[in-house]
Amino acid sequence: MKILVVHSELGVLRGGGENFTRNLFAAFHKRGHRVIAAFVADKHGRYPFPMPLGIEPIPISGWWSSALGQASLSSIGSWVAPTGWLKPKWEQLQEAIHWRTQRWHNKRFDKRVELDFAGKWAEFDAVYVHSNHHLASRVAQYRPTILRLPGPLSSDHASVLRKAHVVCANGDALVQTQKLLGDQAIELPIGIDTTAFSPGTTSVRPVLRWTDHHWVIGYVGRLLHLKGVDILAAAFREICRIVPNARLLIVGSGEKETMLRSILRKELVRGMVHMESDVPHHRLADWYRAMNLFVMPSRYENFSNAIVEALACGVPFLASDVGGNRIIAKAVGGFLFQENSVHSLAMSLRQISESFQEMKAEGLSGTDYVRRKYTWAASAECLEHIITSSLGVKE
Repeated sequence: MKILVVHSELGVLRGGGENFTRNLFAAFHKRGHRVIAAFVADKHGRYPFPMPLGIEPIPISGWWSSALGQASLSSIGSWVAPTGWLKPKWEQLQEAIHWRTQRWHNKRFDKRVELDFAGKWAEFDAVYVHSNHHLASRVAQYRPTILRLPGPLSSDHASVLRKAHVVCANGDALVQTQKLLGDQAIELPIGIDTTAFSPGTTSVRPVLRWTDHHWVIGYVGRLLHLKGVDILAAAFREICRIVPNARLLIVGSGEKETMLRSILRKELVRGMVHMESDVPHHRLADWYRAMNLFVMPSRYENFSNAIVEALACGVPFLASDVGGNRIIAKAVGGFLFQENSVHSLAMSLRQISESFQEMKAEGLSGTDYVRRKYTWAASAECLEHIITSSLGVKE
């Protein structure tokens, strides 16, 4: 079958949603299907992250930015006193601007997709739309359409969601969407490359001059307000005074990077913190293996690919008590702290640090669970079943 994938930032971001789509459809192609992907690119049709083998790119050129001005706003915000009345007001302003910019970006992308593919819909057996429920509802007028939700939507969107033929999700988004749509919401699980993500040695610690005696706390992901990286930075500043061998490893990029470097400037100079902004996905395992504990401090999290990848590498996790973090912790036995609380995270880190030598067994038990539960081959087979059984598309 021939599938069109519509994912606006597939070639320009390296987030969890983008990695999900790239890995899923690389595995789907291996099952004998043809995959074409449409996404934004610069005015010359260029994009920084190439598609995996088997995914044919259709870059939609133009001037695009879903996070216009966010880096500058975060930089200014880093100078606002964290305990004053202005800080929450500034964060609200920044979030409001980001939401409006994202909506403007999506509307422009919707129009381009509808314009560029007008008269071409019949060339595809089905269309897979990532996240954009308004676009999926319109595409469904032309071809069998799957909408994949990376997070839940409110009941206000139920009528739009029902226009897509199938809505797929996992984690907390699946639980919440099934409350709205019933059987129309179907699980499409994540997968993981367990040949790449597995326990082993690391080359990262020697390069950073960190030894086995150091207790390394790690984070991998976008540096965003939603991800709670400011909470992690503040908590580490507290814990490193009590646990002098603690180290913090942050892997990722985003508009909060300047703010984080400002908060952690003393620790960065002293070599207690290292920030690595751009690591290709296939090289992340080496960075996970450098960690004793993986932390996901999100203010909301649907279902963290990064937690699953850390577990596959034998690293236990501590996460905020929200959404999909609860689901993974219940299944694997991870640790949770009170959401949006620097104090709770710092206290949890202190307690775990006192027994970190015993934590390795906790991480290895998670490895066994991940290897049994999640593979991209199984995710691709699940998608194929959804397309043939729920959409009625013949192979």
